[in-house]
Amino acid sequence: MPRLSILIPVLGETPSLDDTLISVLENRPVDCEILVVHNHPYDDPYHLGDEVRLVEAEAGAGLAGCLNRGLAEARSAVLHVLACGVEVTPGWTDEVLRHFDDPAVASVTPVVLDRGDPDRIVSVGWGYRVEGTVRRLGAGDRADQLSAYREDLCGPDRLAGFYRVSALRAVGGFSDRAGDALSAIDVALALQQAGFHGVLESQCVARTDPAMVRDGSAWRRGRDVERLFWYWVSNQGWLVSLAGHLALLVGEGLLGFWRPSLPLRWLGRFWGWIEAMTTGRRHRRPKVTRGDLAAMVGRPHFALASRKARESVVRE
Repeated sequence: MPRLSILIPVLGETPSLDDTLISVLENRPVDCEILVVHNHPYDDPYHLGDEVRLVEAEAGAGLAGCLNRGLAEARSAVLHVLACGVEVTPGWTDEVLRHFDDPAVASVTPVVLDRGDPDRIVSVGWGYRVEGTVRRLGAGDRADQLSAYREDLCGPDRLAGFYRVSALRAVGGFSDRAGDALSAIDVALALQQAGFHGVLESQCVARTDPAMVRDGSAWRRGRDVERLFWYWVSNQGWLVSLAGHLALLVGEGLLGFWRPSLPLRWLGRFWGWIEAMTTGRRHRRPKVTRGDLAAMVGRPHFALASRKARESVVRE
């Protein structure tokens, strides 16, 4: 069984897949598998079938569908999600796997830097507040400011992240209920609800173009963040969350009333609220109890098992 499954989802025709694959193949760790999950015909022009497992998702599947297809195919205990257009650096996984020795850790967030300016951060994961504020941590800041984001970290960005496979499967995998752009923060909240937490690994570095994280239309952004809020409001505490959300909307209106995009954003929020109210039951995630957690992480993790094996050899 490989120690790590590297999953690259491909949505449509993505020329940047080549850059990502080349960087992974040049820097890949020992004993790993590389999964490329695509939702359109891919003819493997470079004949990588011996080094890469090509997995076909349903035609037209979105990001969550491709990720879940890869999750079902993964043979290791840890899944590394890597977006097309993100390039990895030598030794990027060296310090990651040790975090999964802790059974409470379900995700590890790498540092994604600007390809053109390696001193600038593109993302160090997602932050989420009870009133429904969603923000990409570190975007545009200098790379020496990483420590400021550890306490605010909720989980990895969709650009790059490491996950405990058993934990992902227990919470039902990835979901598109808050849109593809926020699928990573949605699963991070699900893992938190299940009793897990995530960590930031500053020695795990990848690079990409900042254009990869530009927001979509104001309408879509408003719809997605509103859906996310209403799907998780009960877990954050109704009274505090609703009061905070009202204050957020008032502040958004006061500070952004002069922006032409504000009406579209609020229209998107209204539509997102309607969708959350009407599809909430259909998108409900499975409940995970503490008993489930104990069964999930009861056996030693592969990293811990290999360390015990080495210690046994030394004693002999």
